[in-house]
Amino acid sequence: MAIQARTAAHLDEVIFLPCRRSPHKPESPLANADQRIEMIRLATKTISWTEVSCWEINRIPPSYSWTAAEHFHDSFPQAELFWILGNDQWDAIHTWHKPTRLAELLTFIVFPRGKKPIKKNGFRSLFINATHPASSSETRDRLTRHKSTSSLLARDVAAYAEEHQIYAPKLLAQ
Repeated sequence: MAIQARTAAHLDEVIFLPCRRSPHKPESPLANADQRIEMIRLATKTISWTEVSCWEINRIPPSYSWTAAEHFHDSFPQAELFWILGNDQWDAIHTWHKPTRLAELLTFIVFPRGKKPIKKNGFRSLFINATHPASSSETRDRLTRHKSTSSLLARDVAAYAEEHQIYAPKLLAQ
């Protein structure tokens, strides 16, 4: 998706920004911060125009997108900033913390994720007419059940997750 977004929006760089814990998810991610960063690094190691930022991972949760947007706006004041997301999150953008602040700082690159995105008043957006089989829930489920993830993950990422048993089923204490 980053490749398609870069091409469509003529992006110079794509920064991957894993969050420590989403305010929309009460539980912590199954993979710890170091594991998530390493998986992104493995996935992007051959792509020169990508970077992995630990800025949000190193903050006290929850992670709010507007704070990240402000951070990058302050860090790169001359840059036009974009935020890549799926249509499911685009549909829920009004539930995010300070959506009007996000609208001031960002242009959203939206992938369909099953249905056509709709423009929103006050938000700059670019809709990508492309699909990708990626689904974090499906990927975690496949890893848990030891099913193939070849269409979803880079081989090195799948091997890392398997080696570290990140998504292995947890045994319940008796």
